[in-house]
Amino acid sequence: MTTNLLTSSQETWLWIGTIGMALGAVTIGLIGRGLGAQSHHAVASFFVCAIAACAYLLMARGQGDILVTQTEVLLTPIGGIVKSTDKVVFVARYVDWIVTTPLLLIGLIGVAIKQGAGRALVGTAIGADILMIVTGLFGALSVNETNKYTWFVVSCLFFLIVLGVVWGPVRALAAEAGDAASLLYGKLLIILTTLWFIYPVLWLLGSEGTGTISLNSEVAVFAVIDLLAKVGFGLVIVTGAKKLTDGEAVPAS
Repeated sequence: MTTNLLTSSQETWLWIGTIGMALGAVTIGLIGRGLGAQSHHAVASFFVCAIAACAYLLMARGQGDILVTQTEVLLTPIGGIVKSTDKVVFVARYVDWIVTTPLLLIGLIGVAIKQGAGRALVGTAIGADILMIVTGLFGALSVNETNKYTWFVVSCLFFLIVLGVVWGPVRALAAEAGDAASLLYGKLLIILTTLWFIYPVLWLLGSEGTGTISLNSEVAVFAVIDLLAKVGFGLVIVTGAKKLTDGEAVPAS
C-alpha cells in the first residue's frame, strides 16, 4: 500500500511552485531571445526554473519526500520504553538546490567578470555552495539533535564563504566592469543575499530544525521564496542583460 505523506495544503503549494516555475522558464526563454553575447544569462536562468519545475512536480506527485524515522529503547526502573521520532524530508528540494544554486551563482558572477577572468572565484563560490546544500541535507536527514545542528552550523559556514566571495572580490570586479554592469550586479546581489538568508532561518524553524512552524507553513513559504529566488532573479537578470546588450550595440561617439 502506498502512503501519501502530503496534506492538501502542501500539495496545493507544491503545484503552485510547479506551475510558477514552468511559466517562469517560458517567460525567461522568450525575453532572453536576442541577447547576443549575454544569452548565457537566459540559458542559465531558463534551466534554473525548468529544473525547479521538475523538482516541484516530483514533490507534488508525492515522489520527492521521504519519512526519516529513529527508534530508541529507553531503559527505566519500570521497564523499557520505545521512543520513535520521525519527520518528512523533501529530498527533491535538495536535489533541485544542488543544481540550481550553482547556476544562480554563475549568472550573478557572470555579470561581474569578463570571460576567462575570476575562474578561481567561480570555483570557490560554487564549491562552497554545493557543500552548503549537501551538509544541509545531512542535517535534514539527521534525527539526532547533536548531529542535526552540527551539520546546520557547517552548512552556515559554507554559506558565509559564498557570501564572502560575492560581496568581496567579485563585487570589486563588478565595480571595474562599468556602471551598467555594476548596478545590475548590485541589484542582483541584494536580491539573492536577502532571499538566501531566509532559507537557513526557515530550515531552523521548520520540521528539519526546531519544528516551531508547521510543515504546511514551511512548504508554503519555501514555494514563495523559491519562486522569488529563481523566477524573480531570472527575470531581473535577463531584463538587465538585455539593457547591457542594447548598450553594447550603441556605437561610441
